[in-house]
Amino acid sequence: MTEKTPAQQLLDAIAALESTEDPEIRAMRGHALQEVMRASTPRVRAITDGAVRELRDAGSPLADLSKRLGVSMARVSQMASGQRTSRPRPAPQMIYAFRMVDGDDQQWYGDAEVVPPAEFETGYIDFDPSGVRNRFAGHRLEVRYGQVPDDGLNPAMHAYTTVNGRRLRVTAKLQEFLFTPDDQA
Repeated sequence: MTEKTPAQQLLDAIAALESTEDPEIRAMRGHALQEVMRASTPRVRAITDGAVRELRDAGSPLADLSKRLGVSMARVSQMASGQRTSRPRPAPQMIYAFRMVDGDDQQWYGDAEVVPPAEFETGYIDFDPSGVRNRFAGHRLEVRYGQVPDDGLNPAMHAYTTVNGRRLRVTAKLQEFLFTPDDQA
């Protein structure tokens, strides 16, 4: 029996996802798989480009690599040289600070000053997480969001909400504030 390639293993994971009967589990696993695939693309690209560079350095002709990889010779040349035609992605839009609007506590939680005033937006959410009881649950929250450095939280662990018609994730720090029950804080 031959060992499955990473691509075959990924296709098997997708087939297993398709055959998952419980829609909630299928949705959660599907989302986690999407996020891991999105987050890992630059790493896989770097590994592939490095391998192509090694093959070129060892004398493999562009035409041969092009044929084996199923891409143009120009693409092989880009891979070998490390040149990218795409621009780097901007920092993600994330909710990085919040405060309660309908209570006595008007304190900002998170890093309220991390983004200059002209570069962030605000919005409101009615925070009602299922199963979590803490001082923020049941309150209207004013949130600040903008481009902030990705905090490195595992993509499968992100909480998302809709603010001003946009689907946004919260930083790891805020997620801890928002989803930790008071008895565990």
